[in-house]
Amino acid sequence: MRGSGFLCFMLLLLVGCQSGETSGRRYINEGWRFVLEDQPEASQEQFDDSQWRVLDVPHDWAFEEGYSEDGAQQANGGYLCGGIGWYRKYLDFTKKELQNRVFRVEFEGVYMNSEVWINGEYLGKRPYGYISFSYDLTKYLKPGRNVLSVRVDNSLEPSARWYHGCGIYGNVSLVSSDPLHFVPDATFVTTPEITDQQAKVSVTTALSQEMNNTVEVEYRVLDAQGKTVAEAKGGLEAELAVPSPMRWSVEQPYLYTLETTVRKDGQVCDTQRIRFGIRQIEWRTGTGFWLNGQNVKLNGVCEHLEGGPIGAAWNRKLMEWKLRMLKDMGCNAIRTAHKPQLPVFYDLCDSLGILVMDEIFDGWRKKAAFDYGMQAFDEWWERDLRSFIRRDRNHPCVVIYSVGNETKGAVAPDLVRVCHEEDSTRPVTSGHSGSEYMDVLGINGHCERKNFLTTFDGGDKPFVGTETPHTWQVRGFYRTQTWYRDGYPNPAQQPFETPNLTPAEIFGYEWTSPAERKNIKQVFNSSYDNAFVRINARQNMEYLRDKAWYSGHFRWTGFDYLGEAGFVHGGWPFRAFMGGVIDMAGFPKDHYYLYQSQWNPEVDMVHILPHWTHPRMEPGTGIPVWVYTTGDEAELLLHGRSLGRREKQRPWDKTQCEWMVP
Repeated sequence: MRGSGFLCFMLLLLVGCQSGETSGRRYINEGWRFVLEDQPEASQEQFDDSQWRVLDVPHDWAFEEGYSEDGAQQANGGYLCGGIGWYRKYLDFTKKELQNRVFRVEFEGVYMNSEVWINGEYLGKRPYGYISFSYDLTKYLKPGRNVLSVRVDNSLEPSARWYHGCGIYGNVSLVSSDPLHFVPDATFVTTPEITDQQAKVSVTTALSQEMNNTVEVEYRVLDAQGKTVAEAKGGLEAELAVPSPMRWSVEQPYLYTLETTVRKDGQVCDTQRIRFGIRQIEWRTGTGFWLNGQNVKLNGVCEHLEGGPIGAAWNRKLMEWKLRMLKDMGCNAIRTAHKPQLPVFYDLCDSLGILVMDEIFDGWRKKAAFDYGMQAFDEWWERDLRSFIRRDRNHPCVVIYSVGNETKGAVAPDLVRVCHEEDSTRPVTSGHSGSEYMDVLGINGHCERKNFLTTFDGGDKPFVGTETPHTWQVRGFYRTQTWYRDGYPNPAQQPFETPNLTPAEIFGYEWTSPAERKNIKQVFNSSYDNAFVRINARQNMEYLRDKAWYSGHFRWTGFDYLGEAGFVHGGWPFRAFMGGVIDMAGFPKDHYYLYQSQWNPEVDMVHILPHWTHPRMEPGTGIPVWVYTTGDEAELLLHGRSLGRREKQRPWDKTQCEWMVP
């Protein structure tokens, strides 16, 4: 790969530092005024917003407004609304607070087409709804009251192929700095050389003003207990040696902190702290992903940015709950399908030891009627891509970038080039898009086909299954007949064989009569591993385990999610997509325990689910049950009486057993 092309910015003229003052950040999430209608005059400073609603952000007005069959997002977005909303926030400053300080406002996420004003002065527009951004407020602020106005335009819908939140759905921060400060997201930490004795930590950064002999940058590496383990001084680049380094891994996600301080004439002007991990990653043709010299299979899931019972307005506690559930299942990797997540997601993955395929775009052209590919991609993709990588590249959890999903376009080599310019330490892939230009071959559903898995030899690039398998489960519904999608088995799709569990359908309850179904997909569900597109979960696990070139797969999905309601489930009144192993309320399905039995050897578990009973079975003769367990054998107890032990029966299973239960 090419070396990093990120150059430091040299801006402004040198001025003195205020002794002892460094950058200060505070959330300004409380007390915003909001209205769900277009009021263009709201950009003006003197506008009367006294009748507007007062609320806190993060905020998702679409989820708040609720569902309707004619919702603007249509089936794509789970029948929620779009529209135009305005937010206003008052900021008060004294003359002293503004003196010799610079201010910027940072938005973690606003969906979409946001425009921002301060005291009636236009700051800019950001079309993409999944990118973080900031604006410099300094020259427009004044002592006394100031007003920040934000217009959010979701009037063109559907603007995505899934549910999206509407509004300011991430945190908003006000950052105050000395005129001499570190450029936001300019500091890049890498660990190019690691041994058991020492790790080399390389740092590049940039300042808001030119370096001269009165300016010095200090670098310190702190361990997890806050103890200084390495130091350096100098300019905008530094190398530090950390003795006896603790490596960041999935099992032990050890984090260091880089503390950088800039001084002018001996006085502190700015200090920043960045968490990072000391770890080595490699993607090898033929053997897949390596972390710290160990071959690691990516037991992954795809995850949309939406929060089930709260819409898109995540908070840290709920995000941690979601990620811990996946980690406890044995999931060690997440693909951010098909757009960036909020910053808290990456912080938590760093802390929990979850690897991330960081994906930025769905399409490089229109895929939904009014999506980013249609509205703004051509003009904005490079700026958004550079911002995305600079924001996320210090996170040890991020091990690969993905630049597109099931899309086409001549822009593919330029996307890869920009990724390499901003970060030469990670490879680039895609979900089956512009594959010839990618460093790692990523394939979605095609890699579920029988002919692919039985004939592919690994190719000339590392390989990863970016979206596989696709299985449709609902909690507590047990269909004994195997169902394939769209009238399968269809030889053109090359599905794997999965036999029926009984000669006749036993659990035959339907939510509606056949005459009322909108399409065949509305019966395409079961809590057994027998409702799928091309391959069931057990078969896919086996290929992942046994094929050296199969670096990992990201199943569709971890959690169920709002939207794509018409794709499989036939549309209204269905509002969600049920391909996850956990439902939207956070209840695990039976598949969750199947994965846990295979992927998480640290958890002692047994999960029992019902099998079938023949309608004419005599009372007391018993029924078979299935047991998922992490052990090499399992024992079933009924009222304290052992019904026996069973050893593993199949090579893919650490046991799935059957007993006759009287």
